Amino acid sequence: MFLRRVVLLGMASVAVLIVLLAQTWRLTVDKGAAFLEIAERRTVSERWTPTVRGRILDRKGRVLAHDAPAFDVLVDYDLITGDRAEASAARQARREHRTEWPKLDRAGREALVAQYRVEFDRQHDAMWDALADALGITRRQIDDRRYEIEETVEHLARSIWQRREQARARDLSRQRELSTEVSGSEGPDLRTPIAEQRSPHIIAAAVDEETAFRVRRIVEMYEGLTLDSSGSREYPLESVIVDIDVDHLPPPVRNDPNTPREIAVQGLATHILGWMRPVYREDIEARPRIDPATGEIDRGHYKSGDRAGSTGIEASQERTLRGRRGSIVRHRDTGVEEVTPPIPGRDVTLTIDAALQARIQAAMDPALGVARVQEWHKFGNPKVYPLDGLGTPMIGAAVVIDIDTADILAMVSTPSFDRAALAADPASIWDDPILAPWVNRAVGKPYAPGSPIKPLILCAACTAGVHSVARHITCTGHLLPNDRYKFRCWIYKQNNHALTHSDQLGGPLNAVQAIAVSCNIYFYTLGRALGPAHLPDWLARFGIGQTLDLGVGAEYPGVAAAHADGTPISIGEAILIGIGQGPVAWTPVQAADVYATIARGGMRLAPHILRDTPPKPDDLHLDPGAIDAVFEGLRAGIEDDTGTSNHIYYPMPDGATVKEPIITVPGLSVMGKTGTATASPLMGKRPDGTTGVVRSGDHAWMLALVGEEGAAPRFAIAVIMEYAGSGGRAAGPIMNQVIWALHDEGYL
Repeated sequence: MFLRRVVLLGMASVAVLIVLLAQTWRLTVDKGAAFLEIAERRTVSERWTPTVRGRILDRKGRVLAHDAPAFDVLVDYDLITGDRAEASAARQARREHRTEWPKLDRAGREALVAQYRVEFDRQHDAMWDALADALGITRRQIDDRRYEIEETVEHLARSIWQRREQARARDLSRQRELSTEVSGSEGPDLRTPIAEQRSPHIIAAAVDEETAFRVRRIVEMYEGLTLDSSGSREYPLESVIVDIDVDHLPPPVRNDPNTPREIAVQGLATHILGWMRPVYREDIEARPRIDPATGEIDRGHYKSGDRAGSTGIEASQERTLRGRRGSIVRHRDTGVEEVTPPIPGRDVTLTIDAALQARIQAAMDPALGVARVQEWHKFGNPKVYPLDGLGTPMIGAAVVIDIDTADILAMVSTPSFDRAALAADPASIWDDPILAPWVNRAVGKPYAPGSPIKPLILCAACTAGVHSVARHITCTGHLLPNDRYKFRCWIYKQNNHALTHSDQLGGPLNAVQAIAVSCNIYFYTLGRALGPAHLPDWLARFGIGQTLDLGVGAEYPGVAAAHADGTPISIGEAILIGIGQGPVAWTPVQAADVYATIARGGMRLAPHILRDTPPKPDDLHLDPGAIDAVFEGLRAGIEDDTGTSNHIYYPMPDGATVKEPIITVPGLSVMGKTGTATASPLMGKRPDGTTGVVRSGDHAWMLALVGEEGAAPRFAIAVIMEYAGSGGRAAGPIMNQVIWALHDEGYL
């Protein structure tokens, strides 16, 4: 009997011990983090210092973007919400009414606190007024910022509390499933204030030193205000002055005394770099202080008042550029401060040459005169007269790719804009249907290729085995024997059906001649031979229909002989694609990529704009004979008098006519192709308020491969001018300026 009692007593003791151990485990392991957070909150204050963002550099180390010295004005959260006035009034009421305070009911206490709060509200109002005055803004702006912070933080708190409640519900459910007794105490209050409700917030970011000096006096007068060193984002080369050598310009502009000798370039590489924006609620939730998956503190976390990349490289490289915060932890019980310095973000280096970019952007500025409608654009062909009349600005894009490395050296889209204009008058950027400055035309807008696609078509047809460079084709002026109004050659059309390229050259055309004179009949024939079976695949192999993921913003993938609904192209559409019309489209950077691929003998290296991007070679195994024919044809197009890229006739003010080569840079090997691509009319709001066609006509192209005389080409260049008419007359002079820019910057 005694032994049985001892055993029962032992079993009871073990059971009690198990319960105690379980409770200890629950308090120290399961709920320990929450209890520790509460304990530390009472003895430790933590303040995070701002991140220092990395720089963006060009290929030569020039700083394109960096954080400049600035200051953030921070305010304690309970000051922002007004809770501090309530708490201060309650403390003073209790202190000055110790005897009667315990005897008062709730209504009496609230009435007493309200009496004291009037003075605290007055003090805080005076503080906000003084702060607004020091910052040079209105009190309304201060209050709007307070509301924005409070709304963001309270939404975040509700989300966190909800997650805590869901986690506790799961714990309770698990305990019930295991038949574990659930006590009435469920641990700490899950609606305890989150970190953002206990820390200061930025009420004004990146103020300059002069403003910070004024604010510092307010900070010294009022508790709860802090002035922290931070950095504002600056773009040192956003606006630059480019000297102009007028001797390189077309004769009418060269001889015009009003032609400027320098151009103020505004918004250099804005489309590439992008800009910053305030963080959104979603940013804060996506990158919180404590990683919900690991429980680790993320020193790069976002807080209300932070800024993040909005577009371009600033956005795509946000994780690299954004640094890690420092922290100042003060132990209230000992007074000891632990300081963790911030870690700056890493620099990002681009392949872009800022000086080359600036020269090209200056050349494409309508103020210079080359990218503005001039008499030479219609000379000899009144039907090809673009835009709205003399002086109308032309807009477009230019891309330069280093053939050996696939580095993008320049990527200009006009018109550009600076960030001050974006901040002061955003409607001028976002709501202009004609100029659309926000569009990066180099990568973000599709264009019909027109004749510049013909070298690709020749390489594809010969490599696919449906054509040979040894084959000659007669230009009859129209492809279909019984229909001279369909699938016509451009020379036949322009000369009222009285002239063909076979007439001009004395017989059937070979591949070199076809490219040099841009014979449509030759390439209609190749388009038909490739047909729906081959064209989509070959266009895709050259990168058309795919984005490059450059990280500069929205990219258009292009159209590779395809319909939106997935239906195959027809044979008639294949014929049109042979001359760069129909269901095919590319961007200027894709066009330059195609020519660079041909220049490498068929080895494709996807263009990139981040210097450290490793190349991914893809050998297309192009027919060597076709490549040689392309080189000879493109060279003849520039050098032969009958070439479409050879010369321009310029009408002069005195009535004389000047014939001048399109490319005037001496000592170089230049192979090029101009093109005039049919474009859909641009719809928008007219100056009179009506809606309709605001631009119509053809897009003007020129593509070129450029190198030193007698050497392999080094650079692939693409130029497009929207609705500008003739490729030779509109895009040709711009191409000449791009090559001069390469020469002047020491690349050629």
